[in-house]
Amino acid sequence: MSPIDLLIWFLRGITIILVISVIFSWIRFAGGRVPRYNPIVRFIDRVSDAILEPIRQVQNRLLRSVGMSYMPIDFSPLIAIIFIQFLIALLAGLR
Repeated sequence: MSPIDLLIWFLRGITIILVISVIFSWIRFAGGRVPRYNPIVRFIDRVSDAILEPIRQVQNRLLRSVGMSYMPIDFSPLIAIIFIQFLIALLAGLR
């Protein structure tokens, strides 16, 4: 297995973590309970927040520059997943 294949697997794992994080946020929004003290949930939250927070900051700056101060939908997971899929396609072409 080449280093490019390992990196592709890593990026796919990050994508799965982001999707799970989105599902957790939907459950929390609907009034369900996701145990935040669980080590696996904390790991997923930390990894997803580390990836999504810079995207959210750029998104908020762009919204403020357009004159919008608040957007009810967070598009940062979608942007991150699209970017990761682009990287995976780019790396697959290097194989």
